[in-house]
Order: sequence, then C-alpha cells, then structure tokens
Amino acid sequence: MRKIEIEIKEKKYVLEMNRNSIKWLESNGFSPADFDNKILTYSDLLWASLFVANHKEVSFEESLELLEECSKEYDTNEIIKFAIEEYTSFISALTDTNLNKNKKNKSIKIISD
Repeated sequence: MRKIEIEIKEKKYVLEMNRNSIKWLESNGFSPADFDNKILTYSDLLWASLFVANHKEVSFEESLELLEECSKEYDTNEIIKFAIEEYTSFISALTDTNLNKNKKNKSIKIISD
C-alpha cells in the first residue's frame, strides 16, 4: 500500500491505510455507500483512519486537531482523496476472486448438505 509522509507541528507522521484502518473505519460506522450523505463526518473518519497503522497513540479527537493544523500547510482534500483511493483499492483486492484464485494453487470446493 502507498503512504503519505507529512509534518505537523514539527512532528513527522506516516499516513497509510491497512487492514486495521479498514476495521477501525467499519467499527466507527463508515459506509462508502453513504459517503455523499455524510461527507464531513466520513472525511473526518477517513483522515483519522490514516493514523491507525503507524500512530495508534493519536486519538480521534487529536487527529481532528492535527487535521486543522495540517490544513494550514497541506491540501487536506488531496489526503482524503488518497484515503478513499486506498480504501477502495484494499476492498477491491479483497473482493476480486479471480485475483485471489490465481495466487493459490488449490481452489476451494464448496459443498452443501
């Protein structure tokens, strides 16, 4: 997965989306189908999820404070766009059965009683 490195208040942060980020998003109610109806809420969630992989010590509230500071020097819309792309890419990779099938030698046989 790709990463973004930014500096906020003289501290470097490496932002990325990983499996734990996705789980955190889902556990906090994120739904891509509802994104257009909750743009601000979901943008904040996506932003905060980027800290999960490498900066677990940053709480949701702290991440929003960092968002405010970050917006003074960076285009935070580009970072949210990055998060959406990474989320979509991760989910697509999980659901692409042809891709997963080609990676393994054995196929799964589904049986019913």
